[in-house]
Amino acid sequence: MKYERIPYLASGAKYEYVGTTIQPINVPVFDYPISPRENFQRVLRDDHPLWVPTSVNDFNHTMGGELTGLSDLRFNFTERCDWTDLFGCVWEWIPSAGGSMLKPNHPPILNDITEWEKKIVWPDLSEERIKACCTEYMSKPYYHPEKMNYYDFGQGCTERLVAVLGGYTEAMLALAEEPDACREFMCALSRFHCEMLDKISKYYPTDMIMYHDDWGTERDTFFGEKMMDEIVYGPSEIIFKHVKEKGIVMLFHTCGCVKRFIPHMISLGADFVQLQARANDLKAYKEQYGDRLGFDLIMVGMSSEEIIKYLDQGVEDLGKDGGMFSTVFGGDEKILWDGMEELYCYSREYYEK
Repeated sequence: MKYERIPYLASGAKYEYVGTTIQPINVPVFDYPISPRENFQRVLRDDHPLWVPTSVNDFNHTMGGELTGLSDLRFNFTERCDWTDLFGCVWEWIPSAGGSMLKPNHPPILNDITEWEKKIVWPDLSEERIKACCTEYMSKPYYHPEKMNYYDFGQGCTERLVAVLGGYTEAMLALAEEPDACREFMCALSRFHCEMLDKISKYYPTDMIMYHDDWGTERDTFFGEKMMDEIVYGPSEIIFKHVKEKGIVMLFHTCGCVKRFIPHMISLGADFVQLQARANDLKAYKEQYGDRLGFDLIMVGMSSEEIIKYLDQGVEDLGKDGGMFSTVFGGDEKILWDGMEELYCYSREYYEK
């Protein structure tokens, strides 16, 4: 069956106002044959889903600062801007890169990782403040209680080590020279994250989180398997295990060419991974690991023609049997509308073949 792509805000089109990690936007409303929750369970089980879900059509999509009240990235993503995170690290948002970098020439939180117990100031996880933030978010006109809840959790073990030490060179030296101190700091960070998730999920019924931890550059990983096994894996396992025990879906984001660590992601318990397409052969990963790992294809605002071609190919490469969804991340509202229309319709056609 061929499904009709409805033009942006066309006469008679069904649409709704939703929140995203960047800004609320208008998105198309589809006549789903089954509930988004049932379809997503099929995606998880690789059990004949009917369409590829997206973060805004099927989920309420929010990020850490909105639900905790702690300092976080909040500004117009199209303009260069400085911001300070919940641990006091100072960043600079670079629109052309689509991400932030540590502010150059700004003193780091730590000069020596062995001093982390004395100098790290753990953010205040006030339950009353978190409850108020969750309640406020769920009272917004763009929050839809019938949808699942997707929470962008923020920086994990390696990323936070880099941030507090002021850069990748400093962090990689610390991993080599002070492995015990790095591992102990990361374990403490994961326990902090477990506490934060407990308080958030108490007031915001969380179905899925995205957990960030960059493990490499576009050429290769920052460190090898030995360092992963002896330092990074154990602390990461603390938060992964906690998320899984709470019945929450784990989406793991990591930048870089991380082929060597795909087995570690599976062993940790990632349900989905969000990887850099230009640094990884996602189609090959799907063929090799698709029975144990799902894939999140980022939907970015390119042009309508480009995004349609990109999403069609993504479904062909990653959608077989299920195990695929898409996170919508910024750009022109019309282009994203066209992308959501195409992804829903093309995936319906793909799964009906």
